[in-house]
Amino acid sequence: MTISHVSVAVNDPERAAQAAADIWQGSAYPFFPYPGAWIAFSSDEPSSQIEFYPHGVELAPLDTSDDYEFTLNPSAPLLTPTHIALKASIDRSGVEKIAAREGWRCRLGNRGGAFDVLDVWVENRLMIEVLTPDLQPAFDAAMNAERWGKLVEQTRH
Repeated sequence: MTISHVSVAVNDPERAAQAAADIWQGSAYPFFPYPGAWIAFSSDEPSSQIEFYPHGVELAPLDTSDDYEFTLNPSAPLLTPTHIALKASIDRSGVEKIAAREGWRCRLGNRGGAFDVLDVWVENRLMIEVLTPDLQPAFDAAMNAERWGKLVEQTRH
């Protein structure tokens, strides 16, 4: 199974989608299921997407053939544990330039000594961990089921 897309809520979906598309060297378009929503597509994996909804939009389940409806929560929190790790084909300075252009925090973050990521904070509140080509090998070596299973076993002893 591969994750094909993820959906997040931001204050400015068009701007966030355009910046994500720039990092992915892909494209961004309006996303028709919800007014004001946008979607970014990767150029490396054209079926990989991030949907950006206006802040406060939530999905609620329905017992109909539609299965869900959009609702608006005016008191939705600004911060969330939801975050995205995405692989990019552009280099670190390219990502940093895009973040600077948007006025977003961007810094190199270390994950427990196992690997580094570029933490890009969309609107300075939603984290995207960007894995540039130089950062991808360490991430791939650290974040896989075989290694994780060994770590779990070590903690049980």
